[in-house]
Parts: sequence; structure tokens; C-alpha cells
Amino acid sequence: MRRLQALLAQAAGTQPVQGEPVVKEPDEAEWSGHVERLEELLRSLAWAGWELPEAYDSEFDPEHGPLLFTTLWRTGAAIDVEYDPAAGELRLLPCEDITGEWDEAFSMLDETIGVTLDGDVERDAETVAERAGELGLLDATRIRVAEGSGVDTAELLAEKYAEWIFQPAQQYREIPMEDLLTELNADEVLAPYLRFVVFLTGFGVLPDLVPDAVALGIAAWCWRNNTAVEAWHLPSDVLMARVNIAATRAVMPHVDPVEGVDWDAVEAALTDPAWTLPTGAVVSEMFGEGWPEVRRTVAEQVRAWKRIDEELVGPEATLRLLTIGGSTDYTRHWWGQGRWTAICRRIVTDAVQAGIPLPQPYDSRGPEALVKDLADPDLLDDHVLEWLIDMPDAGVGGPRGLRLHQEATTPPVRTVCFYYD
Repeated sequence: MRRLQALLAQAAGTQPVQGEPVVKEPDEAEWSGHVERLEELLRSLAWAGWELPEAYDSEFDPEHGPLLFTTLWRTGAAIDVEYDPAAGELRLLPCEDITGEWDEAFSMLDETIGVTLDGDVERDAETVAERAGELGLLDATRIRVAEGSGVDTAELLAEKYAEWIFQPAQQYREIPMEDLLTELNADEVLAPYLRFVVFLTGFGVLPDLVPDAVALGIAAWCWRNNTAVEAWHLPSDVLMARVNIAATRAVMPHVDPVEGVDWDAVEAALTDPAWTLPTGAVVSEMFGEGWPEVRRTVAEQVRAWKRIDEELVGPEATLRLLTIGGSTDYTRHWWGQGRWTAICRRIVTDAVQAGIPLPQPYDSRGPEALVKDLADPDLLDDHVLEWLIDMPDAGVGGPRGLRLHQEATTPPVRTVCFYYD
């Protein structure tokens, strides 16, 4: 009823002819088609760990047409979704706890977000993905518990870790929780990771299961950190950015939200002597005499995580741990996150507003072309990447590039409130 009232309010002033329905009620096949299109629109959210329902609720009004709606859930966070085929709109709404039975679940949105659709499913799915990415819905959720709630942020996170990481690990191992935690705290690789990445630099990040964030986590902690890669830093930050992107791309195909990580394939990809960038440069040759050490230390880290996965916590807990690892401040300006397009758009917009020339050929092609092409930054020329990273012509007081633009690269933090009787 709430949804129909909203639709009626939107259509105020439109008076259909008495007795003549404006829209014919869909038959079973047409309803199925609407469901299929809705799931295509939501595929980016589904990939980012939002759980789609087995069936959707539906309503039909002869004046306004069919409506599909549902609630998406992820790690206790919720979004209401409405799909209005006749109006060509997808709406993301705050989730209302009408029954008061949520406990420590919370809505991800405070206001309704409407996404206008043009009827082309692929293009519409991309539009939804860009808007969802801008809102932070395609990345792991970052939370802060409001003062006066029944729990503080640390307590809520501890409960989420227990429910979404340690309980799946216990089920995988089939041992008492106390024994599991003792093993984890004693592990020479996982214990430092928990202390530094999960509990410190990743503080506030929910243990969601986001495959692209997992790939970022592997690239960050099995390639760039805890290895010889930094010791053999390449001559420029542009080259390092290209290799970071290549490492993330190399990992992505080997992360499955159900099966977990194919660690053997990850090791093969990140240690392949013939691994080549889109520019044609061979990664092993870029590191020169440092490649053997890079290759050895990367393989050691990948194998350590394979052991953690297979022997300590299992695939689900591993995916959630690495989602946090790919969601810290360390990777907030890396390609591969759901907010990437929004970050690039903000940087480009600020540059245009400040009168900073865009890099060639975008000084003639325009800012929209640059934002579009930055979806694959590793395919662009060095001078374009340099402009994006540091914006060298901006000057001391000018707009900032990717490295220093705090507002663009800082992910949204959701403030949540919980009140108990």
C-alpha cells in the first residue's frame, strides 16, 4: 500500500478515462520478463554480495502499471528496491523496520535514489552500477555507531566478525570456537593480519563478501605488501600503478564468491615470467634482477593464504577477511573498487571547474570521454595516468589528483543507530 500511495502521489494530476485501464495487467510471461530485467539491473549489486531473493513481491495498478519490489541484504545491511517498468525507473530506498524485529540490522540509505532507465538492458545495468558504485554499495560497508546506541562500533564489529568470519570458520573446521581462536591467534601470518589489517587499518569495515575487494586484498597483501615488490620499486609511480592494476586484473578471474579463491591460479598469474602489461611491457623484465626475489616472496605470500584458506578458516571466512584487506585506506585510490568511476568523475570535474587543462586528447574530446576511458586506466598513455595521479599543472593551491584528493577517495561511512529496551 505504501508503494501504491507513492506512485499515486507521483502521478497526481493525471486523470485516466473512467473505466478504461491505462496499462494492461501483465500475463505470467510478461511478469517473468520484468523479473529477468530487474535481475539484470541488479547484477552489479548481486556480484558485490547483496543477496537477491528467490521471488519478488509484486503489485499492479491499472493506472500506473506493474511494480516489483524486494529487500536486498548483506551482512545485516538492507536496501529496499522498487522496479517500475512502465515509468522506466529503478528506485533504491531506505529499508523500513516496520515490525521492529531487526535487532542489529540497518538501512544503507537515508533517502530514495531514483535511476532513470532508457530500455536498453545493458546500458541500464551500467547506469545502475555507476550509481550504486557512487553510493558505496558495490564496496564493503564502512560503519560508525552513533553515540547513545546500545553498542559501540568496536562491539558491533566484534559481533559481525563472530557471525560472518569466525562462525563459518568453526563450521568449516568442526572444532570448538575456543580452539579455533587459539590457533588463529598463534598463526604467524594470520595473527598479524588480524591485528593490523582487520582490527586497525580496516576498523569500521564490515566483513562483507565482495569479490572485487577480495582481488584488491590479494593484490595489496600478496603482491604489493609483505613481498619484495616495494624494495624493487619501479622508476615511476605511473609504472607502479600499471603493475598494481595488472595484479588486480590478474587475480579477479580466480575469485569466486561460492567456491572461493583458486590459489594455484593466482600464484601462476602473479609469478608468470611472461606476464605482460597492455603496453607490451613484460613485468619480470621491468623488475630486472629483482624479479627472482619478487617472484619468490609473492609465491610465499600466496601459499601462506592458501594454507590459511584450506587449513585454518575455509573459503568463506577467507573471502571476508580479504574483502576487509581490500577495503582499507591503503587501497582507497586503487583501480578495482566500486567507487572508481565516481572518484575519477570528481577529480575530472574539479579540474574542469578550476580551469586546469585536461590531458591530450581529452582537451578536445571533453571530460565525459576522459571519465569513460578512465574505466580502464591501464589502456591510457602515461601522461594521462600522470595527470590523474598528481595533476602536475594544478599548482600548490589547485585541485588534487588521485594521490591527494581526500574527498574523492575517502569512502562513505554509514552512521548507524541501535536502541534497546
